[in-house]
Amino acid sequence: MDVRTSTATVTTDSVETITWLHGVTVQCYGTSAAMRAAEATLRQFGATVGAGEDPTTGPDVDIVLVDRIETAPVIPGLFPPDAHDTHQAEDYLARVQRTNRSVWVTVSSFGIDGDRGNARGSELTVEASGGFLAHARFDAALPPTVTPGHLGLRMVGIAFAVAALHGLHTFRRDREPLHVDVSAQAVLVSTGLALEMGHVLADCPGGGGSIRYGAPTGFFQCEDGHVYVCVLEQHQWEGLCNALAPRLDSIPTLEEGRDRPDEVNAAMTNWVRDKLAAEAEKILQSAGVPCTSVNSVSTFINRTLDSGRCSGFHAGTALPLPAVVTDVAGKVSEPRMQTVIDLKDLRVLDAGNVLAVPLGAAWLGAMGARVTKMEDPQRLDVYRRRGPFAPGEPDLNRSGYFNHINYSKTGMDITVDEQGSSLDLTKFDVVIQNVTKRRASSVGIDAASVTAEPTPKLSLTSSGFGRVGPWADYRAYGHNVHAFSGVTASTRNPLNDMADMGVPVADVLTSVALNAWVLAWALAPTHDASAAVDISMAELIAAQLIELDGVSVEDAYRAPAVGGDVFVRIDGGHDLAAVSLRDRADVEQLEAIVGEQLPAITRRGQLIDLDPTDDIGSVADLDDRLRALGVPAALVLSARDLATDSFLRSTGLIQSVRSSAMGKYDVVGLPWSFVGRDREAVFAAPERP
Repeated sequence: MDVRTSTATVTTDSVETITWLHGVTVQCYGTSAAMRAAEATLRQFGATVGAGEDPTTGPDVDIVLVDRIETAPVIPGLFPPDAHDTHQAEDYLARVQRTNRSVWVTVSSFGIDGDRGNARGSELTVEASGGFLAHARFDAALPPTVTPGHLGLRMVGIAFAVAALHGLHTFRRDREPLHVDVSAQAVLVSTGLALEMGHVLADCPGGGGSIRYGAPTGFFQCEDGHVYVCVLEQHQWEGLCNALAPRLDSIPTLEEGRDRPDEVNAAMTNWVRDKLAAEAEKILQSAGVPCTSVNSVSTFINRTLDSGRCSGFHAGTALPLPAVVTDVAGKVSEPRMQTVIDLKDLRVLDAGNVLAVPLGAAWLGAMGARVTKMEDPQRLDVYRRRGPFAPGEPDLNRSGYFNHINYSKTGMDITVDEQGSSLDLTKFDVVIQNVTKRRASSVGIDAASVTAEPTPKLSLTSSGFGRVGPWADYRAYGHNVHAFSGVTASTRNPLNDMADMGVPVADVLTSVALNAWVLAWALAPTHDASAAVDISMAELIAAQLIELDGVSVEDAYRAPAVGGDVFVRIDGGHDLAAVSLRDRADVEQLEAIVGEQLPAITRRGQLIDLDPTDDIGSVADLDDRLRALGVPAALVLSARDLATDSFLRSTGLIQSVRSSAMGKYDVVGLPWSFVGRDREAVFAAPERP
């Protein structure tokens, strides 16, 4: 790393020895995958994490984490073993209010402070209620594609940790005990469905999210496996045409290629079929085309270990937020940085584009940080330029995507020309970006430039495969990252074919992770060094699938001996309920409700067709009955369903903002709230003149 200061001391590869949260104590109650991810995240930053002590008599701790997604856990002194799973949410809230002395954080399926505070959930039901599954349903006759492992709950868990850090920042400023209410449903709606919700809430025409992609997009069979190709820009199309010449010579533009997908996909299929996946990947990447091999989780881990990136991956294990971290000591702290930096004083530069960085920075703005959106008028964000627009009226200030993920920021223009960049880094404590290495250097937002400043700063760089290592110059979109990291190879659709997920999980997982890095750094007891954090989205999402290393796909999707995760449809209708049958008792309760014996459940995500009864005429009726009985169940909801869902609206997750171009419109805010307090207001994305 080129550090431009003679007094700096550079230490690399310190991701496993971070001490920013040294002295912060955490007690945990609960055992779901969400809790495991939250514990590991806080521990990674240096917090002391324990479990099982009596919060009424034990030593004071900074943070109490309670996970009520799958069950209400035992909490000594409050909810003993003989009664822990029988108390109601109202009683829980009252006892927490009497007991809490600092920051108490509760995660539950739908939020503890609301009509569904007692609902039980699972990986399947959380993904259903949060929209993941509806947008992974590509055939109305079939159920959705179920994601591998515990990706949904691990996303929730990292957001759980972020909410705890937000609470700790607030507590240290106000010195008043705080109960943070995290909704697992809201986490997935605000992350994986960010683009789809922006599309629907802004009344944009057409389809949202990844279905807007053209050809070639998808898997292509090679001699030894598959590659995933995604072409979205004209310069990428030109690179593809050059690599495949003369096969696409008659189709000069990307737009024309989208109108002739069969020809394009046939040309790609014929070109790649006799090549090794690694060979095709290298040729197309050299031509500027986002193309990646489809790796298994195990293959990706081995490739990462061989790459030399010291990011926290080891054989069989990984940190929850892997990254290459470089510390640059010898900085001169301003008085406000010689202790914890108050969130309201934290100055953040969003120098990113598209999805991961802008959404992450919007969350920071919603928490009260002073976030500035940097824009170069000559190179505006593709979401601002290309929409989709509300309601189908092209205008730089009417993009459904851009406006939805850039709230709570102020705008700032820069110029970049042969004389250099007009950017002044002295105004910022944190710089977050996901542009190319060359562009970052030109603007002056690369890690070297940021950490060369005399005062302590945090540089956060997000890219598909990291800015250090053999894939540093690879081009990629979220679906390429899914393919490269092992997500795609681990995923099977209802026909048991390899499939991708319907939402850009790698991008939005990165958004959440960026918040964890920023909040933890700001909570450090002193700031006398700069830090550069190089995040590979592929490593980040693979770390959430580490449990699948060495596990066959067949085993991962096999149902347990009793019960399992199923989708239920009544009378052949379109609507589905996701149900997790944990044991024989759950199976018997469902059979009693529907009046018939269930078929054998052999596969995770199996579809069960049922006949209507006098009491159960719809899956909504079934969902209500099962939830009241404590069986994990949820309707499979799309973004369009969620935008008008009365329960979700009642939580305050969807907030109204106002701009001159759009007037009043809605955005999805933070997926947690402080019990007994109003949500902090968000404001509209910056507008172009």
